[in-house]
Amino acid sequence: MAAAKPVVSAEALKTRLERFSRLSLADLPTPLLDCPRLSGKLGGPRILVKREDLTGMAFGGNKVREFEYSVAPAIREGYDVLLHGAASQSNQSRLTAALAARYGLKAVMVGRRDAHSRPVNGNLLLDHLFGAEVHLVDRAEEKDRVIGRLKAEGQRVYNTSTDGYYLRSISYVDGFLELWAQLRDRDVRPDGLYVCSGVHTHVGLVVGARALGVPLRVVGISPSPQDDEKDAANLAGVANTVAEMLALDLTFTGDDFESHGAFAGDGYGVLTDASREAVLLAARTEALILDPVYTGKAFGAMIRHIREGQWRPEQTVVFVHTGGTPALFAYAEEILDSNPSRPR
Repeated sequence: MAAAKPVVSAEALKTRLERFSRLSLADLPTPLLDCPRLSGKLGGPRILVKREDLTGMAFGGNKVREFEYSVAPAIREGYDVLLHGAASQSNQSRLTAALAARYGLKAVMVGRRDAHSRPVNGNLLLDHLFGAEVHLVDRAEEKDRVIGRLKAEGQRVYNTSTDGYYLRSISYVDGFLELWAQLRDRDVRPDGLYVCSGVHTHVGLVVGARALGVPLRVVGISPSPQDDEKDAANLAGVANTVAEMLALDLTFTGDDFESHGAFAGDGYGVLTDASREAVLLAARTEALILDPVYTGKAFGAMIRHIREGQWRPEQTVVFVHTGGTPALFAYAEEILDSNPSRPR
């Protein structure tokens, strides 16, 4: 990929980021791990792992970095409740509850009553541990009822999914600056970067790379089946808003985003054979713990691409480990039941 002209220096971009309110939550910078045994096992390329799972608070993950920016308005403006609703093993619910505990706010988690909501373990156990008011529901509209009740009680509710939405992408523009400084310190010029792509981590990394003129293939792997072309267009729309917020002379289209939904398997949260293999391989070559829902699927896609010859042994690829490891405990039987080396 040919280098593009930078639209801003790293120093100037950092100055623009400093205009936004920010909490101090994460242990930064997160480490950049070299994985020679894994690279050797796969026959190259060199693989580096950006350890966003080590951001510190409540078992870490990319949401800690995101929340430094996106939840700052809730703290600044005196909201009463931090709320989130998703799968029962949601990492974002866990960190919403943790942040509420840290700042003395009420946490409300409206999770799905799904295949991993019983027994109570993993992220769901941590939601309870942090004192969240936990609702497990069968229908999405039940979340609206919970929000309506809270507001009727006079409480100001901050939804960590929708409030501060674009600030979550802003956080990973900052994350790219951190990663790029680490790579320059090692005199490493990576050829590709893999990340589990919901929206914000992927968008922030692409905007950061484009802003600095870094020629880098950023490969996003969705945890859910999707229309890849439509998803790329949605990511571009978010990126254009982020660029405007940072006063960057950049325009994005769907062609600027590589996003794959084919590695999600039958659906969100459903373990795949490739994810299972990735979890075991990372653990047994580098003592690196992945989760089966997000990083396991993204890592599995990277392994597949390496085996297909998309990366040469002399190249370098960075994997952004976005965390999510507490959910691993809710998938123990599914992972180990298909593991031939499990003690019987």
